[in-house]
Amino acid sequence: MTQRIISGEEVETAQRWEAPAVGDAAAASRRPGVQARSEAVTDRPALPTAREIEEIQRAAREEGRAEGFEQGLQEGRKAGEAAVRAEVESLQRVLESLVPGVQALDQQLESDLLQLVSTVTRQLVRRELRADPGQIVAVVREALMVLPSTERTIRLHLHPEDARLVRDALHLSELERPWKVIEDPTLSRGGARLETDTSHVDASLETRLNALISELWGGERRHDEQGDAQGRDRSQSRQRCR
Repeated sequence: MTQRIISGEEVETAQRWEAPAVGDAAAASRRPGVQARSEAVTDRPALPTAREIEEIQRAAREEGRAEGFEQGLQEGRKAGEAAVRAEVESLQRVLESLVPGVQALDQQLESDLLQLVSTVTRQLVRRELRADPGQIVAVVREALMVLPSTERTIRLHLHPEDARLVRDALHLSELERPWKVIEDPTLSRGGARLETDTSHVDASLETRLNALISELWGGERRHDEQGDAQGRDRSQSRQRCR
């Protein structure tokens, strides 16, 4: 290491060297390079923290979940409505296919019911005639009243057993007209058939029963039709009131 000897004159003119203040922010800020770098560091945007990143991710997940739920809800609703509509249409087709069968069943049931009523009525009437055979006399009287009063010769067809009852119950003087009883085994007991030269009265048991059943069944039908018509009228009246 070289040492230099300083003369007295140089000592008087020499300036004392002082070390710069380390860490002095004010002095450092006066230096152009340091000030520029400081401003550059200050202007740089702050990076998000780990907590902020986590919050951002959580918010994004919730938003995506909400959008997915709404989309799924809409799609599910549309799918449900389509399924219900398909089921309703299928049920309508089934009901439409059943209508002819139900109508045919109604007709068959009506026919069977009519047959049952006819059979029961005939049995009841026959049992009543067996219990009181004398009812044939009233049948003959009613049939005679149907004939015109100008008819003179009357031929009365009766079952053989009923013929004896009528002969015993009716007298020529009572009828005031000539009449003749003809025994006819083809007639059922309780029935009669009257004939004249110009008239004919069928008072057979079968004919009277058929007329009774037809009247009964026809009356029920008319009652049902009137009820249906009244129901339609009430329905139309309610619609007009609305």
